[in-house]
Amino acid sequence: MTPDTGRPTTVTLRLPGSAPPPCPRCRAPVLLVARHPHSWHNRSGARVEGLRESVLCGDCDAGDPAAEGLLAVVSAVLAEAGDGADAPAAVASEALASGAFAAHLETWLTAVRHRAPDPAALAAEEARWRAGEL
Repeated sequence: MTPDTGRPTTVTLRLPGSAPPPCPRCRAPVLLVARHPHSWHNRSGARVEGLRESVLCGDCDAGDPAAEGLLAVVSAVLAEAGDGADAPAAVASEALASGAFAAHLETWLTAVRHRAPDPAALAAEEARWRAGEL
């Protein structure tokens, strides 16, 4: 019997509606927000379980080979669905349930999970937080 750790095992996706959150890298509206399980080891070496949010940005991720397929699928869904809150949810859910979307999402999340933070970007984000911009 495996003990229940309480750790989330699924990925939660959110397609931004009429007011998408800004990309933390370039401040442009994001196309997709994925919340996924994430773990790390603290200073004492103990494993810490948690969640991490990753954003798909049409500008920042345009040159990323791991994001190309996902960008194409998400952009097509959003173009077909129309603008914001009036977008038909059936179109988005049907396209997002496709096997192509799932495969592209897994490719992108695998790449995102293995990326190390950029110290300069972290310092800039901390400065924005301290200034009350986040």
